[in-house]
Amino acid sequence: MSRISRRASRECAVKVLYSYEFQSDVPRREFFDMTCEQAELDGGDFAFELFNGFCENADAIDSAIADNLHGWSFKRVARVSLAIMRLCTYELLYTETPAAIAINEAIEICKAYDGDEAPSFINGVLNSIAKSKA
Repeated sequence: MSRISRRASRECAVKVLYSYEFQSDVPRREFFDMTCEQAELDGGDFAFELFNGFCENADAIDSAIADNLHGWSFKRVARVSLAIMRLCTYELLYTETPAAIAINEAIEICKAYDGDEAPSFINGVLNSIAKSKA
């Protein structure tokens, strides 16, 4: 498999994560590979690391997101927005990726795949999570 950019890896991970919510009974690696093949996504080690990292820490990540929604119900958040926030929250809490880079990447992905108002909403939640970590 060819080397892909970190942004493309993040986009791949968001798409797989979004799909995984609807079919999480398949082993992670198998699901990741199958989804990448069916959707013709360039998966890679970094994309799988992000996807798997969320899966291993899903409860803590969802809790961090829910605690920082401020006036929103977790169930009310659009599934695409949630997948983007889950991925970024994993990076914020469990990797060495600088918060500014992780959040910027999430916002850029959001602009491509979510509604017009989503970037400011996601930015607010992720900044709040980043500040609570510091």
